[in-house]
Amino acid sequence: MSELYVEAFGGLAGDMFLAALLDLDDARFTLPELQRAIGSLVPGGCSLELSSAWRGNLSGKHLEVRTSESGTMPHRGYESLKQLVQASSLPASAQARALAVLWRIAVAEGRVHGCAPEEIHFHEIGAVDTLVDVCGAAFALERLGVTRVFASPPLVGSGTVKCAHGVMPVPAPAVAELLRGRELLHGGGCERLTPTGAALLAELCEDFTPPAHFRTEQIGYGAGTRDPKEGPPNLCRVQLGTSGVGVARPARAQAWLGELQLDDMTGEEIGVALGALREAGALDVWWTSAAMKKDRPGVLVSFLAREDARAKLEAVVFEHTTSLGLRWREVERVECGREVLEVEVEGQRVRVKHRVRPEYPGRSHDGERDLSPEHDDVARAAAALGLSLREVERRAIDLARARIA
Repeated sequence: MSELYVEAFGGLAGDMFLAALLDLDDARFTLPELQRAIGSLVPGGCSLELSSAWRGNLSGKHLEVRTSESGTMPHRGYESLKQLVQASSLPASAQARALAVLWRIAVAEGRVHGCAPEEIHFHEIGAVDTLVDVCGAAFALERLGVTRVFASPPLVGSGTVKCAHGVMPVPAPAVAELLRGRELLHGGGCERLTPTGAALLAELCEDFTPPAHFRTEQIGYGAGTRDPKEGPPNLCRVQLGTSGVGVARPARAQAWLGELQLDDMTGEEIGVALGALREAGALDVWWTSAAMKKDRPGVLVSFLAREDARAKLEAVVFEHTTSLGLRWREVERVECGREVLEVEVEGQRVRVKHRVRPEYPGRSHDGERDLSPEHDDVARAAAALGLSLREVERRAIDLARARIA
């Protein structure tokens, strides 16, 4: 069991991430093994070439993916990509993780273009080159036994980029949507973070907080195709090791508790403020009733945050509330690990959150209390199948329990 720390200090694309994982030089994940794993994924075959490349004054591995579609921009929807993934010989868990990444892209593109995720044609993302990057990364994490992924805030770039939809600002709209509410680094003179790279980070990491302690065992660098002269080298770095806070024992992390009291705002106004705090990166937001001066009823608004989100949350408080101030207290959180399992209830896709509890003496095995189906997926499946919400939820939990077993 290992953990991975991703540093997209020069940007990140799918092929860069996969090249960095190969640069770890781990016998469990090699180029020939990757080639065999994706052999059933790509129509018409695929060839991979791994080479050393210098970017600035640092070197890393560059991965070139060649398929029959390289250089083209086929239009595929999520369902088409899903069929390719499910028809492959990749392990079920790797398939589920890859599909979760692709679904995030579909949802983000749908929000940008004002349509349902199922209606999105992926353009550049529809190329099987990208499918290789996403599925290869999911396969690599499984082979390497990675149980948790950390990441520092990624460099997104600056300026504009030309894509299938024309000239777009950097970060591209889909990237901005995928990483809404998270801390990003701007600069670099060009596009540094692609939608595929952003979707991988969004799926693999709950937030962009480097581990407080990390014992590195292996290091890999992945090089992008371009070698821009402005900004840091076009590289990403991954470190394989342990943080000391893995899911095998209680994961203790520092957080900040913010509090403010309100007695002169309507319930609707307070609701908008709570939503804005969540969008700005709060880990959790809640309110409780409070007795204010002159015996007026009021509310105590509380929220948890990482250190790097405090300034943004303070700005939200003073923008969306009438508060004259707020209090901060440093607290410690004991955190469970979390993964998302994807199951199918009579052909309907349902994502199930799996809480991975820390190991304590006498701890029971993971069970139904640790599984929580996504309500939106349950509602959609129930409507499509003519079943009750509880019936779909029960079936999804049973399927997820079988997956864990």
